[in-house]
Amino acid sequence: MACTERNVYSTSIATNSYETALCIIPPVEHCHNVDRLRLLYDKGYGKWPPHINLIYPFVAPENLPRAKERIEARLAAELDTSSVNINLDESACFAHRSNSTICLRESDSLEASSLHGLRSKVLGALDQRPTASKFHLTVGQSVDKTLSSVQFLLSKAKLIPRLDFEVLLLAILIREPIPGNEKSESRMRLWGQIQLSGESPATLSEFWLGEESVVNARDDDLDHPNGEISVKNSAISHFNLGIQPGTTYKYEPDIMQWVSCLCSPNDEAKSALLNVTSYNVLVDSEYPPARDRDSLLQNTILSGPASSDILLLQEVSDDFLSYLLTQPEVQRRYPFASHGPPSQSDIWPLPSLRNIVVLSKWPFSWEFVPFRRRHKGAVVARFDGVAKSHSGESVSLVVAGIHLTCGLTDGSVASKKVQLHTLQSYLKWKYPISPWIVAGDFNITTSTYTIETALKNKLITQQTAKTLSTMEMIIKEAGMLDAWAVARVEAADLTTGDTRFDFEDLFEGEDGATFDPRNNKLAAATSGTSNNRPQRYDRILVKPQGLLRINQFNNFGLPESHDGVQVVPSDHLGIRASMKLLSCTENDSAATEDTVQKYNVHSKQASQALCEFSALTSALAAHGMLPTDEESRGRKEVFSLVKEVLLGSSSDKESAISDIPMVIVPVGSYAIGTWTSTSDIDCLCIGSISPKTFFKLARQRIHRAQTQGIRLLRKVEANTGTMFELSVNGVSIDLQYCAATRIVEKWSEFHNLHHSDPVFNLPILSLRKLKPYRDIIYIQRTLPSAFVFRLAYRCIKLWALRRGIYSSKFGYVGGIHLTLMLSIIHKRLAHDGGSVTAVDLITTFFHYYANFDWKNDILYDPFFHQKTPRYYRSAREPMVILGFHAPNANIAHTMTVPGLKTLVKEFELADQHLSQEGMTWEKFLNGNTVSDIVDSQVFSPSDFLTSQDSFVKIKLQYWSPSLGKGRGLLGWVESRCLLLVLDIHKALSGIEVRIWPARFTDAKATDAETDYHGCYLIGLSKDEGSDLFATKDDRLAARQTLDRCFERFLDQLHAVDNYDPNTCWMGISLVRPSEVRNLRIDDREWGDYVLDIEPDSDDEDAADDLSNDNEEISVPRKLPERLAPPKSAPVSSNKLRPASDILNRLRWDPSLNPSDYIVGYEDRFLGAKETTLKKWRTEQTDDEFIPQHRILYFKRRNDGVVVWERRTRIDLVFGSGASAGNRGD
Repeated sequence: MACTERNVYSTSIATNSYETALCIIPPVEHCHNVDRLRLLYDKGYGKWPPHINLIYPFVAPENLPRAKERIEARLAAELDTSSVNINLDESACFAHRSNSTICLRESDSLEASSLHGLRSKVLGALDQRPTASKFHLTVGQSVDKTLSSVQFLLSKAKLIPRLDFEVLLLAILIREPIPGNEKSESRMRLWGQIQLSGESPATLSEFWLGEESVVNARDDDLDHPNGEISVKNSAISHFNLGIQPGTTYKYEPDIMQWVSCLCSPNDEAKSALLNVTSYNVLVDSEYPPARDRDSLLQNTILSGPASSDILLLQEVSDDFLSYLLTQPEVQRRYPFASHGPPSQSDIWPLPSLRNIVVLSKWPFSWEFVPFRRRHKGAVVARFDGVAKSHSGESVSLVVAGIHLTCGLTDGSVASKKVQLHTLQSYLKWKYPISPWIVAGDFNITTSTYTIETALKNKLITQQTAKTLSTMEMIIKEAGMLDAWAVARVEAADLTTGDTRFDFEDLFEGEDGATFDPRNNKLAAATSGTSNNRPQRYDRILVKPQGLLRINQFNNFGLPESHDGVQVVPSDHLGIRASMKLLSCTENDSAATEDTVQKYNVHSKQASQALCEFSALTSALAAHGMLPTDEESRGRKEVFSLVKEVLLGSSSDKESAISDIPMVIVPVGSYAIGTWTSTSDIDCLCIGSISPKTFFKLARQRIHRAQTQGIRLLRKVEANTGTMFELSVNGVSIDLQYCAATRIVEKWSEFHNLHHSDPVFNLPILSLRKLKPYRDIIYIQRTLPSAFVFRLAYRCIKLWALRRGIYSSKFGYVGGIHLTLMLSIIHKRLAHDGGSVTAVDLITTFFHYYANFDWKNDILYDPFFHQKTPRYYRSAREPMVILGFHAPNANIAHTMTVPGLKTLVKEFELADQHLSQEGMTWEKFLNGNTVSDIVDSQVFSPSDFLTSQDSFVKIKLQYWSPSLGKGRGLLGWVESRCLLLVLDIHKALSGIEVRIWPARFTDAKATDAETDYHGCYLIGLSKDEGSDLFATKDDRLAARQTLDRCFERFLDQLHAVDNYDPNTCWMGISLVRPSEVRNLRIDDREWGDYVLDIEPDSDDEDAADDLSNDNEEISVPRKLPERLAPPKSAPVSSNKLRPASDILNRLRWDPSLNPSDYIVGYEDRFLGAKETTLKKWRTEQTDDEFIPQHRILYFKRRNDGVVVWERRTRIDLVFGSGASAGNRGD
């Protein structure tokens, strides 16, 4: 028997098979920690467990039973009672051809290692000679052989706490092919185990084989982008651990260490506010770690604007987290953390180079949701006890921190979509009723300019561009609100940067940018695109579930300049959202929510043919709706010149301050950026002096600046006060003034004052003057995207112009109407969806207002009016649109019932045509062929002239030389046209009444004609289904009713001072379409004919303020020289008396009759003209004022004798000039 046993052991078993291995597997708790690193760095992860090879290669598979029996027998006989302990306390690396392996090992010498003795006994049992071996536990492999790559992973391994454990068993592993693997890869399975201890047998499971994550189980949930691991291979992927529970750390000041803790319900969270901050701190060096920004980042995180209850950091490295968590103030503010400082001996290093870390003032539990791309996942933290439902039950608050794949490529964009969908699916599955907050660096390209450029350069496909939009829909469909967008539309966005009058257009998607390579040197260095446009990469998304309400939003970490050098903590700005915990707020009013929900605007997606951004801009540019860069620069220069002249300053700021307490700001279309080349600039000056003093001062300064191209055209007196019309280098300027001393005194803080501030306790006239500017500030501050708004506005304005419904004075909509209507839609869409494109905004605009109940509802901004405004509409207000600040009035007060009917009809037509398949912007706005004009969608004056059954023609003829008076007459007639429209509508209810908001003239008429002929047209058409004209008697009665309307209208026109039968004629008649088909729009600009207010001899009282070197104009015209006997002794002088002296003498000398004299003057456009002395105006603000240096002569009416002439120096009134010694009667 003894001989038999000896023969068995004398037969050696070869250890040369790589199909098996004899190894030591650490305890499971150590394995899980090691596997978090191996998952990312070790190519053997998922195939091998964490292990220390005792013998590898081992015996052939067929020899395993025999080898196991021998080893067990030998160890049972020779192993002493002392246990085998391993102490992995040192990291090391060994090089390969293309990379290096980083591992853990014992620091003791080989001879001192218990593993060496164990290996010798095992080899002896197999009748093999003992050999040396480098026992190690592999952590991973470096990417390449570069020093930074090797040292990075080695430094991470050095942070691993010492692994000290007792070896209880040896594992025998055998290789097998991976089922279903197309690459014929293999893995190691547990074949058996050898017990070392005499205690009860230990069990070992094949934990390293893993199972798929529950959120990654569905094949149809994921795409297969470049760089992503296919779902089909998910069972063998590197990411099959599924959801990984995390350990929360708490700082214990008594022992001055971070220790692991269990989450318990938060009993201290009694605050009604919750602040959540997200910040990408930027890792800019793999190895060695850069530490020059650490203190700057710390100060930024602890700054006031960054102060929060929950802080989510991205791109956190081991080195920076170790630095941050050792700072006393950080330990005090944020005693709980998802990861402890890796520099602490008992805490494991962070898994990646760039990590997500959560810090909080409250305890929490968390888990890591891995994505399918290496190093990517979400940290999902659960806060118990922070929020309570309205029933008083505790509800968990879920906060997820993410850092999606960067880059704008087909693969990276597809990865982002998968990652976002994975997180959403997990949250929806795990926390269906809890409120969510998802924050971090989304890395989603938002700038349409960047996307369009990438498409043009074929860097991405159209499908990728569509995927970017799809991600926004994923966010919206999940019920998550974008905190920035919500705060923006609710005027709670405190992001820095004064964009009130930023004339440099940001492109769509660039508002609220957190990554701006143009203004951040770190961002410029890390930007992945060549155009360096701003991107809103960082976001805070909120799913309120009725328990959270976004209250405020701000950013922090802005670049600063120190000694001319830019200092910036990171390439990203940090963002913070402040939210109200509604369950903690007593008597929280639901009125605001109800008001907002009342304006529940459903986004209408534009068709594929309309989604092309370049097609829209090309169509607008073709109609001159997009100002050129040269025009923009010209407007800036004009506005700067006006400020310089009026305020005596040359500041480039948008509002300048002069020595006299005054500021001047733009309002209207120029302020909001929706102007076109034909728009004027509305300016408002706010000061402490009286309006009379201001306009006198302004007139003097304008006169001095005439050489710079600034001219005063006219002075307008209205119920709202005085206004100057200026012309500055060809650009029209409307200048108004508001006397408000307290406003000027508080100007530095004016834009942040609440609308209820006592500073606005001003007279009603001052409030009316300030209202446009205050409303513009609010709109500017709350628009989610100025670029999107401006583009959509210009498109809608062009449409309204072509359809003949853009004119508030004719009872339609004007600029302020469209601004408010569009801003409400824009803000509502952004509030719910976070972002909106210009094309979707346009289509939604038409769809919403085509179905709006104008009869019963009033239109207002629900984000400004947090409760339904108290407004009692009268029967004469078919449409009510309320502005913002006091005095609050209906801005649509000129809208008429027929005008509203026309407007709604046009909205419905536009909505229908934009919904048609194949509709393009060129067809919608232009219409190149007849087939393009579906149902007269592309409308024009010529279409109007042929689309009505008959027309009311208001004819006007004017032949006076005073073009200023003619302009006033036209304005008066236009203001009366609405009365006629209303009169006809009331008299004939079955008639559609539509006025075209422009003046027509004969197609052959020219500006050179002496007499002016023009007309206004009101189209009349029978309502569908109306039987108003069924009989001849009905038609006769209708005609008689119309005639009475016409008579009343003419009586109104003739009964005012504007009507002078000696200079004009007006008539009205009913005409057929054939009688007006040759008419065209009158493009004559009457404002160009208003005369300059230039200094002359009548202004001698103000000579100190005016120039005296003006040369008098001579006219090449030979006038008859007729002498008359003198009436008094002449004044002997060689100098010719000025025209003002002659004028005053002829007017005020009791012996002379002013009616007997005629004034000859030079018209700048028509040449020499004459008028009676009685009609001559000397008041400069009069519409018919003519500068007196243009006077050529005076003559008597009865005999034509010239009594004074400038050119020949004749003066028969005083006997001056060439008539010295003579005077005429």
